[in-house]
Amino acid sequence: MTLSGFPIQRDDEPTKPVVTASSLLPPGGTDQDRARARLLAGALAPGVGGYKVIVIPGSPHAKERPRAGEGRVHKSARDKDAEARTGWLLRPAFRKPWAGNLAIGAVFFRPTRQHVDTDNLLKHIADAGNGIAWFDDVQITGQYGVLELDAVHPRTLLVVTRHVSSMDRSDIVKARPVRRSR
Repeated sequence: MTLSGFPIQRDDEPTKPVVTASSLLPPGGTDQDRARARLLAGALAPGVGGYKVIVIPGSPHAKERPRAGEGRVHKSARDKDAEARTGWLLRPAFRKPWAGNLAIGAVFFRPTRQHVDTDNLLKHIADAGNGIAWFDDVQITGQYGVLELDAVHPRTLLVVTRHVSSMDRSDIVKARPVRRSR
C-alpha cells in the first residue's frame, strides 16, 4: 500500500531492521574515529576512494550571525578567532587547496547538551577552510553533519573528499585566486 508514492507499513507486516546512529557510526571514544571517518567518507562519496581526515580538538564552534553596526555588517571577534584557529589546524593536512567539487562530513563531539544548529557548525568549518583546504566553500557540493556528546574529549572529526555532482565547480580556481594569510 502506498500514499503519494511512499510505502505505508501495516501493523501486521514484519518490521524491517531499524537503522540507528550506532549502526552508521560506531559507538566509542576517540579510538573509533578512524572507523567513523572511513564510513563517513564512503557515505559522502561512494567509490571515490581518497579522502582526508582531520581531528580538530576542543569544543566545536558554531558560526554566529553577522552583526550590523557602524553602517556595515561584520563578524564577531570570537568568530574570527575560531576560524583562524580551525584554519591553522587544517593547514598541515593540505599543502595547497583542493580544486573541484568536494564533500565534507563532520561528527561534532560536543562537551554539553547545549542546543546548537548543525548547519552553523558546518558553516564554521566551510568558512575556515577557504583558501586552505579548498579555494572557496562554494566548491562544497555535499555535506553531512552529526552531533554527538563527549564531555571528556570534545572534538570535530572532519572528512574531506572529492565529490561527483552535476554542479561542476572545477572553474573555481580561475575565478577566485587563493589568498592565504600568514
